Amino acid sequence: MNKFKSVIMSCQGKNKSCLHWLYNTHAGNEDEEKVFAYQELSFWFRGTGFRNPEKMFLCIGISREYFGYDKEDFAIPTSNYILYHLFPVMSELGKEYLNDKKDAREKAKFAIQAPDGCMGKKSGCFYNSELDSFVLQMSFNVPLINGTSVNSKSAFRAVKDILEHVDAALANINKEELESWQKTFINQRSIRKFMKDNHLCAFVADGSILPRHNGTDEPMTDAKPFESPDNLRVSITTDDGDFITGMGIKEGITVITGGGYSGKSTLLDAIELGIYDHTPGDGREYVLSERSALKTNAEDGRPVENVNLKPFFHRLSGNIDLSHFSTRHASGSVSQAANIVEAIGCGVKLILIDEDKSATNFMIRDKVMRKIVPDEPIIPFTDRIEELNKKVGMSIILVIGGSAEYLAYADTVILMEDYEARDITEQISYFGIDKRSETAAAMWGDSRRLIPKATTQEFLYFRSTITENEKKIILDDYSADITSLTALTTPERLNTLMSVMEKTLTDKEGDSDELISKLVYYTNRTLVFEDARGEFRTDGAGQSFYSEIRPIDAWCCINRMRGVSFTRLSEDQN
Repeated sequence: MNKFKSVIMSCQGKNKSCLHWLYNTHAGNEDEEKVFAYQELSFWFRGTGFRNPEKMFLCIGISREYFGYDKEDFAIPTSNYILYHLFPVMSELGKEYLNDKKDAREKAKFAIQAPDGCMGKKSGCFYNSELDSFVLQMSFNVPLINGTSVNSKSAFRAVKDILEHVDAALANINKEELESWQKTFINQRSIRKFMKDNHLCAFVADGSILPRHNGTDEPMTDAKPFESPDNLRVSITTDDGDFITGMGIKEGITVITGGGYSGKSTLLDAIELGIYDHTPGDGREYVLSERSALKTNAEDGRPVENVNLKPFFHRLSGNIDLSHFSTRHASGSVSQAANIVEAIGCGVKLILIDEDKSATNFMIRDKVMRKIVPDEPIIPFTDRIEELNKKVGMSIILVIGGSAEYLAYADTVILMEDYEARDITEQISYFGIDKRSETAAAMWGDSRRLIPKATTQEFLYFRSTITENEKKIILDDYSADITSLTALTTPERLNTLMSVMEKTLTDKEGDSDELISKLVYYTNRTLVFEDARGEFRTDGAGQSFYSEIRPIDAWCCINRMRGVSFTRLSEDQN
């Protein structure tokens, strides 16, 4: 600590540009003179931009011995537990440094990434294999005098306070609680393997608490624990020796039905977020779904760019080319059709549909309406659902409460009554429900490529990149409304999405590969990149924190972005 004190005090009263020297690009090993020690902890600083050198990250190296860490399998649950354990401590300490009487630049300001109820890769804490340590990254603003000169005394006091609190909190780690997080993660991995081996697209464990409290992500107190129907119950013995039972939903077509407020949409919402591994105490620890699961709704007004709508429309007004359809303001039926076609294009294996959020004329057309309007241009989803399942290989889970049309196609029918699930599949045949006649087979899916922005500049960049109310992403003249992307649940995931969009849209060779391949590359580069030294690092901008997203999420965002143009393989071949 004396070494750091000497370095930082040498900056007292000097221009903030002197802080550039502190930056350690290589997390310790190659710039050892920029790595400092406090007790058993190491620490160093990482810059976020040369224009504001006082805005940096304080990185704290924590030996794995603090946690009894002996398996790389435990890297994710352990790093997430560190954030969970330290967040309240750092938040309280941060409040003590608030001073409303001073300019924000004249006081030390620091923050830790907030835990979010999910176990995944996060930039706020991760395991560095080269250092054989966990690295905690905190945003840290060095206090300034008159906005330009370094206040070294205040900076040293803040860093010392942070390290003291981190060291004390780590000494009080609840080993049983940590082991619970690690065990939960290992069990989740075992369940996902079981699902793959047994062709399940979703699993809901007995005892899960699905309802959320008052619009939050907290489990509802006194909620009825989930209990699986006997003939849908599967039993899993995990790699850790635990025995877990729950409802297994087979690949295929599943209908969840029931009356109002019966819990059917709550079940679907839980399945949607089963793409994430949840933390102990969430209530949905063992509610898991196919990783590519995607909810598709009607989105009035969304832009659609160069999408093949022929599978769902015979024609549209104005002799529009349905095979290359574009519009700035799609109707409900057009938007939902585009969502499904786009989902196929990025390899989604499970789509989730809630009748309440869908376009009625897209979802169903009963016998009477077929007679009244025989020349209807829309091909309803009922006429395509079996083709999507059997020929495209996509599973579908639908919440249906107002029409029996889909029951004839379902491999499984789950009836929800007062948050209790019953399997009524065998009873459906007694209702005499008929399937619709097949529609001519459709041509599904085209390779999609981004058309880069025409420019003579040597490189492209955005002057302004912002997220608006966490529902909109804006990059200069580009904008995307992502309200419907309900799996993007945190600001940190939006930060990652923004970074991926920025990299993709400024790629002057954006058409050199398929769009989904570009998005896989940039999604990995933003958060889960490991260099030759084994160092996990982020490639985002500024002092933002980042959480893992799927390339599918980036695909959904860029397809909703106004101002973007695409070409498809079918065009290239013509």
